[in-house]
Amino acid sequence: MADIDLSTQFDKISDKAKIASDKLKAANNSTKERLESDVISARDRASAAADRLNDKAVDAKDTASSQWHEMRATWQAHVANVKAHVNDRQDRLDAHLAANDADLAEDYALSAIDFAQATVDEAESAVLDAMYTRANAKALGSTSR
Repeated sequence: MADIDLSTQFDKISDKAKIASDKLKAANNSTKERLESDVISARDRASAAADRLNDKAVDAKDTASSQWHEMRATWQAHVANVKAHVNDRQDRLDAHLAANDADLAEDYALSAIDFAQATVDEAESAVLDAMYTRANAKALGSTSR
């Protein structure tokens, strides 16, 4: 594990965010039907990401395990909430109800963005901590892993 380039792994966050940003900009000009298809695809990707986090949690060890379990539980609750809302939502014929749904969806999107930004900060902190800890281990002559 000492050979992992954590900064390269961290760069994948901005790469993924850039791809998502480009998709969202393109979606501004999409039809309702196309947006519906995009929502389904995004939901499937989010579900797959939650499954990957679950797999990581199962594979994690010792103290990191409890942290992964907390993070996984939070993420799974988030995904379940989104799925429940999306599955329960029907096309609204009433403009007022549709506008309320849109307001709720936008509020939720802003919360998800805030969560993602906080997660990036946490990931940066974790990477720096891991780099420092590895450097300290090397300085002390440790060759484990």
